[in-house]
Amino acid sequence: QEYEFQDILAKLLYFETNKLTQDKLISFDQYIGNMRPEQKEIYYLCAPTREAAALSPYLEAFEQRNIEVLFIYTAIDDFVMANLPVYEGRNLVSVEKSSIDLSVFDDDKDDSGDDDDEKEKKDGDDDDDDDDAKKDADSTDDNEKGLEPHEAMEFCSWMKTALGDDKINSCRPSKRLVSSPAIVTDNESGSMRRMMRMVDTSEGNRDYAPLPKQNVEINPSHALILGIQRLRTTEPVLAKVLAEQVYDNCLVAAGLLDDGRTMLPRLNDLMVALVKGADALEKAQDSSNGSSTSTSSDDDKTKSP
Repeated sequence: QEYEFQDILAKLLYFETNKLTQDKLISFDQYIGNMRPEQKEIYYLCAPTREAAALSPYLEAFEQRNIEVLFIYTAIDDFVMANLPVYEGRNLVSVEKSSIDLSVFDDDKDDSGDDDDEKEKKDGDDDDDDDDAKKDADSTDDNEKGLEPHEAMEFCSWMKTALGDDKINSCRPSKRLVSSPAIVTDNESGSMRRMMRMVDTSEGNRDYAPLPKQNVEINPSHALILGIQRLRTTEPVLAKVLAEQVYDNCLVAAGLLDDGRTMLPRLNDLMVALVKGADALEKAQDSSNGSSTSTSSDDDKTKSP
């Protein structure tokens, strides 16, 4: 609360980051010194532990673009960041914000990709076999591009309806997710929510504040999203159950799920469905193998004198 001395005190803050080994710390000034030339903001991520931060879906896009992110671990740290919006003219931005635009960091990557394509094309002119292999690879990539823009929007509309307007405020395709199916953005701080729950409990209040509606971003190229999209027409009930689990997984990643035990019945149902599916596949394979063996035996008898 010493706002008069905020800038001075901020220089005394030190953090772990995704680029440093555990227990090594840097200051804001050192972070700014490490920033890429095109970076204008200071990014941070709040998580319970370093391990949780490293596995966070919010970190994926920053890791892919080699951007350093500060790690903070407590509600007090989160409170400090919220009340220190600017340092040396640079905004402090949580990686959970939906307004983050990392496209400026893709320029070098795209240029590098163009150079690689030209090199591959030149090499391919000298070797027809390489050309054929490249065409096969390109064909495979085309099949794995993910949902088309209109399909992604249809999926978002379906997910919002299936889960209910009381859970989802908005849903849209994401450009930042790499290996996770979905995230929630612009949400309240998970650590601050846990701290307020502790305060309420200590005061004898057992009624937790309801979770506000969330803004969901989906990864239109993720295998799980693609699978749910197919199941929407063939297995609508299963598709809805999977969408609910994806949503709860988002809440877990954001630290917003008040009681994880609420997921247990659904997880048990999904595991039962998985086991039944595996059993059915095994029986189908056994039946196919038995049929092949029988056909082979009949052929041998026919050929015998």
